[in-house]
Amino acid sequence: MFLERLNHSDQPPEAQSPLVASAMAALVSFVLVYWLDRPVVSLLRLWWAELLAFAVIPILLAFVVLYRSSWHQDMRRAVRAVLVAAMSCTIFGVVVIIAAMAMVVISFVYFGYIDRFGSGHY
Repeated sequence: MFLERLNHSDQPPEAQSPLVASAMAALVSFVLVYWLDRPVVSLLRLWWAELLAFAVIPILLAFVVLYRSSWHQDMRRAVRAVLVAAMSCTIFGVVVIIAAMAMVVISFVYFGYIDRFGSGHY
């Protein structure tokens, strides 16, 4: 039901790509995990352990969305699981990179225009 709500279109479910749904699930879960668990995870004091702690739930959600979809059902289960695991890790990496790039662009816009937006109207 979650996949149907995220991939609402007129195409049959067999023809729809679950990549958008898994990317949205990874993004939303990463933001929520980071927002809720940042004070606890920061106690680890190792950057790779913190990244692993923040990445586990989004990668698992992307894996579940991709594996439960009707995408590549013709493959054997073991091969499909490895492919979906690799794709979910890739999706998480792309989501983090896109989110970082969006934050950089938003900060450039804020400091370039919005910070002194009213100064030219005097």
